Amino acid sequence: KGGIRTLLLDQRAELGGCAAAGEIMAGFTAPILSHATGPVRRDVVEELQLNAHGLAFSDSAIHMSTLSPDGRPLVIYEDAQKTAEGLRGWSARDAARWQEFQVTLRRIGALIGSLFITTPPSVDSPSARDVFSMMHLLRDFRSMPKADQWRLLRWGPMAVADLVSESIDTEQLRATVAADGIFGAMLGPWSAGSGLQLLLSYANRALEWPAGRLITGGPAALASSLGAAATRFGVEIRTGSQVSRIDAKDDRAIGVTIDGGEQIEARAVISGVDPKRTFLTLCDAEYLPPEFLWRMKHYRSRGTLAKVNLALSALPSFTGATREMLGSRVRLAPDLDYLERAFDHAKYGRFSDAPWIEFTIPSIGDPSLAPPGAHVLSAYAQFAPYALRDGNWESSRDALGDTVVKTLMQYAPDLGSLVVDRHTLSPLDLERGWGLTGGHIFHGELSLDQFFTMRPLLGFGQYRTPLKGLFLCGSGSHPGTGMTGGSGMNAAREVLRSF
Repeated sequence: KGGIRTLLLDQRAELGGCAAAGEIMAGFTAPILSHATGPVRRDVVEELQLNAHGLAFSDSAIHMSTLSPDGRPLVIYEDAQKTAEGLRGWSARDAARWQEFQVTLRRIGALIGSLFITTPPSVDSPSARDVFSMMHLLRDFRSMPKADQWRLLRWGPMAVADLVSESIDTEQLRATVAADGIFGAMLGPWSAGSGLQLLLSYANRALEWPAGRLITGGPAALASSLGAAATRFGVEIRTGSQVSRIDAKDDRAIGVTIDGGEQIEARAVISGVDPKRTFLTLCDAEYLPPEFLWRMKHYRSRGTLAKVNLALSALPSFTGATREMLGSRVRLAPDLDYLERAFDHAKYGRFSDAPWIEFTIPSIGDPSLAPPGAHVLSAYAQFAPYALRDGNWESSRDALGDTVVKTLMQYAPDLGSLVVDRHTLSPLDLERGWGLTGGHIFHGELSLDQFFTMRPLLGFGQYRTPLKGLFLCGSGSHPGTGMTGGSGMNAAREVLRSF
């Protein structure tokens, strides 16, 4: 839109990367990796006019639900008051405090979200724009209630288990909320700093558009609308074109070489892959400072999330779950200790034999994904480490899939008999198939020392890199909180300024 001729190269045959859908088997299509967006930012939708390029939203009263071993479902609605009413059957104290807790989280999330829409300030030589932005942030911080100011300063560095326990008594509700603090991370609920990731999820919700609504067709539909918008604005898109090297000359990126040897010259190269892959695999070391390379090698990106997709002959009977719940996101996390025990396995190089799971059955909302009467189930499972202590993923992948199905069957005993086919992805598969170094879905840990001005590294939080003409625009750059479009939007603004 800024008038710069742009070429998009995608290594996979279909556009969308982690957002793309694919076949489990003939007739059964599922979101292969992501079954939910970040959520997508409102400024991305508006700036790219995605509504005019096929993006549609549907109402969903349910934000999240969780199933318990005794069959009682716990539902978190988009409406905090409705959630509070439902919590009365669990805890009168939780019902009374829920709305206030949500108001606080959303207020803090809105403040952090104001950082998401700006480029982090320069550490070495802040500009007048940087100073103005920080003054604006300080003003917003000081306008918050004193209690929330202290909560923001305390909650970010603390364990998410402690954070939720301050306001919630019901163990199942604690675990359901705390799971956002450890999703995709090498962190357990009792790990210091896991509170930050929970706050980041609320920052994303403060920027979503429209609030409380889901993208019809899921992440694949978002990728499709982005592709249509890009084409409309003049982007040339080439799929099946894997970049093998970022070419450089005189300490400046001058283009890329793709598999097969074709060289493409460019005034700028904008990398949407993770920082480690960008600098340690695609760039020649001679063009990067030794200290930068040393620091990048220690950038943490240890994946822990596995993905299991199931083709089912019929809809499973999950005890206590309604059809509306199953069409949304459902978590199996009975208490905080359950989450911590699952994390314990990953710490010692093993996948959990009792993983915490988030699943959805997208074919409820979109019957075209499966034959009549049949369904597909998409499940995230943690914890599964990138590197196994004993054996390897080639010999352990099926065992992981069996464990996930077995865990799901504790809540839906008939599930096993309905499985027609299964597709299991380990963190190693995420690296091999989608270029996610270490299998980390966020392109690197979302921790205090890898956030804002320090994402990916201190001094390189402004999308520019030590190699002139090379920019980062993926989740490994600020804010880097998943499939929101935010990192790309911010990076595009900086690329235009550089031109």
